[in-house]
Amino acid sequence: MRLLLMLPLLFLFACGGEETEIIMIGPYTKRCHGAFFEQDCLMVREEGSSRWEFFFDGVKGFDFEPGFIYILEVRLEDRGPYIQDVGRYAYHLVEIIEKKKAPEDFSYD
Repeated sequence: MRLLLMLPLLFLFACGGEETEIIMIGPYTKRCHGAFFEQDCLMVREEGSSRWEFFFDGVKGFDFEPGFIYILEVRLEDRGPYIQDVGRYAYHLVEIIEKKKAPEDFSYD
């Protein structure tokens, strides 16, 4: 009986380590300054925010096509508290929720 009560808890513990987010990827990259060099960065907006921000790392499994606005579900992989020169999380594509053509007058301002 005890084992039957513990199985659901073990399942929840095993599956509960993944965190996901919904992010919006803008239609064009912008030049940004990394730790040691200049690069083209995606522009990202988190769910509920109106501010576009540089996204230095990219999303594993996602192929960016300029001219489209994407809404993605991403899984965050914690790289640990002692990581340097990259973000704390690695982003992995879970699902492309939406892909739509950007308006011709689109601006990040």
